[in-house]
Amino acid sequence: MHRFSGLRFRLLMLVLFAVVPAFGLTLYTGWSQRRLAAEDARADALRFTRFATTNLDRSVEGARQLLATLAGLPEVHALDSAACSALMANVLKQIHGYVNLGAAKPDGDVFCSALPLEQPVSFADRPWFQRAVQTRTFVLSEYQTGRITGQAILVGGYPVLEPSGEIRAIVSAGLDLGWLNRLAAEAQLPEGAALVVIDRQGTILARHPDPEKWVGKGLPEVPLVEAILARGEGTVEASGVDGLTRLFAFMPVQGTGKGIYVSIGVSKQAAFAGANALFARSLVVLVLGGVLTLGAAWVLSDLVVLRRVNALARAAERLTGGDLGARADVRGEDEIGMMARAFNAMAEGLAGMIMAEEHARKALAQHARDVDLLNQMGELLQACPTPEEAYTVLRGSIDQFFPDQSGAIFVIGPSRNLMEAKVEWGASAVGEKGGFAPEACWSIRRGQAHVVEDTGSGLLCQHLAMPLPSTYLCIPLLAQGDALGLLHVNSPQRRAGPGAGLPEGKRRLAVTVADQVALALANLRLRETLLSQSIRDPLTGLFNRRYMLETLERELHWAQRRRRHVGVIALDIDRFKPLNDTHGHDAGDAVLRELGGLLNANSRGGDIACRYGGEEFVLILPEAALEDTRRRAEHLREAVKGLRVSHRGQGLKPFTLSLGVAAFPEHGETGEALLKAADDALYRAKREGRDRVMVAEYAPASLVPS
Repeated sequence: MHRFSGLRFRLLMLVLFAVVPAFGLTLYTGWSQRRLAAEDARADALRFTRFATTNLDRSVEGARQLLATLAGLPEVHALDSAACSALMANVLKQIHGYVNLGAAKPDGDVFCSALPLEQPVSFADRPWFQRAVQTRTFVLSEYQTGRITGQAILVGGYPVLEPSGEIRAIVSAGLDLGWLNRLAAEAQLPEGAALVVIDRQGTILARHPDPEKWVGKGLPEVPLVEAILARGEGTVEASGVDGLTRLFAFMPVQGTGKGIYVSIGVSKQAAFAGANALFARSLVVLVLGGVLTLGAAWVLSDLVVLRRVNALARAAERLTGGDLGARADVRGEDEIGMMARAFNAMAEGLAGMIMAEEHARKALAQHARDVDLLNQMGELLQACPTPEEAYTVLRGSIDQFFPDQSGAIFVIGPSRNLMEAKVEWGASAVGEKGGFAPEACWSIRRGQAHVVEDTGSGLLCQHLAMPLPSTYLCIPLLAQGDALGLLHVNSPQRRAGPGAGLPEGKRRLAVTVADQVALALANLRLRETLLSQSIRDPLTGLFNRRYMLETLERELHWAQRRRRHVGVIALDIDRFKPLNDTHGHDAGDAVLRELGGLLNANSRGGDIACRYGGEEFVLILPEAALEDTRRRAEHLREAVKGLRVSHRGQGLKPFTLSLGVAAFPEHGETGEALLKAADDALYRAKREGRDRVMVAEYAPASLVPS
């Protein structure tokens, strides 16, 4: 009995009581870490899946918009095989992600292809083509091998409709599946994670890792694929295509009509590795501290030992109560002192782990916020029809990515010799207010990011504003190998220590933002180019006949409502055929180009100058009365005499114009009537000797506005 009632026994019991709460805290911390790791793994899987789905959906939407644009082109409506194929080949060179562009008639026969056709090809038996004809909307195919390309692709189809609603043709785009595997490889998934993209048939479109082993295989019987096809969206713990069990998150790509699904699985072993290691280390520290404490209590049995043990016990109680600053103030080199130091080390470790967890949680929250902001900015940029609206979106978004930094987005002008600041945030990041030459930036010269850690000693760009920032980063905005502009980010405050200024995470974020901005600007430029090609005459740069007719009807409708005038001038080059016969068609084209430039130079902001056909041109003058229109015609007749056209170093003879003038409502109330009146007046000018202006005969039935 004395053995169990002595001081040594009581010291042992006290030590045990002090260690038990710490052991409980360690167990609770380990359990909490595993629970948080499971939640983080599920959140990571959902976040990566949403990010990948958003990128896939944006690519499908880009294909739909491209096909919608191509469907409106006159070469497609005209079913002109040669012109359409040339146009498709030119567009295919300017964009990436597609293996072919083309169009087929409603019966399935392909009449247009960016790639040469070795033999006649028909899409009539393709399910996607049949759905496009039946639904009259954008459709996306299943996994298949292209009949023209011979490659594994997805095909997007879009109907070309007549004004009557009948189908004129189906334009199509073959999407390269290689970019799906690149997206999987570049997604920076956690260790042991897997990404799988399937279609509604259970065919694997992309898989990381080992894409070459799985892509193209149909595996609807795999538990993961069964769950995706049955539920469409959610999370599941299941075996993947490689037989390994993971925690998967999956959801459909919205733009494909639930035809493509993305799933990302996170390994539970990898998810719990950090928590398990942390628990093991804590347990080892706790056991070591307990053993040392028991040894000290066994040797020492006087009041000094008891007093020190009590001090250690009180520190343990404080730590158990949540006081992470609790430490045992026990000195000495004996066993109790060692136990106290071990306890303090354990407390330091726990405090460090909790602080690291809090830091990691904040970093993860910031990363999630940046991803959400990137998605929102990308969606807004995708919806912008003009660069100016895109700059407005960027002004409202860019400073949210870099709240502690300053910077600007510079865009290279059409002349390619000047970079102008379109978006700025924070302190001034612009040096010369009028812009600067692209060669002033090292990132534009090198075609890659240029980082300066310390502007006091680094290689500086010439466009920096004064006073100099402490550190800065320049990233070129590149699209299809072409530099469109520059993203500049700097830290105005001067800080000490390595890595001060721009953290690595901010640099990676800047690269991602620059890529997204470059892609948006490239898409806007391509859209503007396609629009210009559809309404402009390629030789003169003037509007084409179709655009002029549509605009004339709109202006007449507006003039009728507001009781305003509209003037029309029809003009023709005198003796143009002899000029062509004498000097060749190249000389005639040179004359037409110079005349187009003259008409553009003498047009007001609202005037419509078009090439009507051959050497005949038409000018629409909104809100111009008959006498004003006649004076404009006389001015053009005199101005053309001052033109001097050279061809192959030889000056051509000056030429004259014959012009016919008509106006609304004096000479007609429809576009057809006005054009005929102006054309009749033009031919009267021809008959009466050329080089003159004739006014159309008055139409008494017209209603003259007050």
